[in-house]
Amino acid sequence: MRAIFLGAVTGLLLLTACSTVGPPRTYFNEDVSARYYSTQSGRILRVDSDGMVLNVTCHPPSLVRGFPRQEFPKPPCEGGLDGVLGKTRKIGEDWDMTSYDIAPETGTCKSLFPFFRNEWLEDKRHSCWHRVWEVPAAVVFYPSFAIVVIGAITSPIWVPLLLL
Repeated sequence: MRAIFLGAVTGLLLLTACSTVGPPRTYFNEDVSARYYSTQSGRILRVDSDGMVLNVTCHPPSLVRGFPRQEFPKPPCEGGLDGVLGKTRKIGEDWDMTSYDIAPETGTCKSLFPFFRNEWLEDKRHSCWHRVWEVPAAVVFYPSFAIVVIGAITSPIWVPLLLL
């Protein structure tokens, strides 16, 4: 009984590690022109290559990522929630974001279920421990989903056979 328990725990830990990539970072995404940070209050901040800090929370990622600041959508968001918040300086390889209450990544795991990801924070990695439940759920869900899809695709073949 003890060997089965240890085997199950070891297997669970190994399967959980399948979704890990690199060490945690203070930022959650970067492109050719900027790095993106999330704050404790839920805002999304963009730091351009010149150190300019912008609040881009209300913009969809597809209109902000990879574009220079001058090409952002106009008019700005309702209530003036976006715009320039200030300028920061570089410390080593990262920006000094101490005055912006940044929420850094808490781990190295991404969700095994893509539909649980936030549009902006899809690249942010979290601790693996609260994702342990996803391993057995994925083992049950993905094969079941595959069987349903294969059944739907092949239904023109087997449904007439059942009706004979």
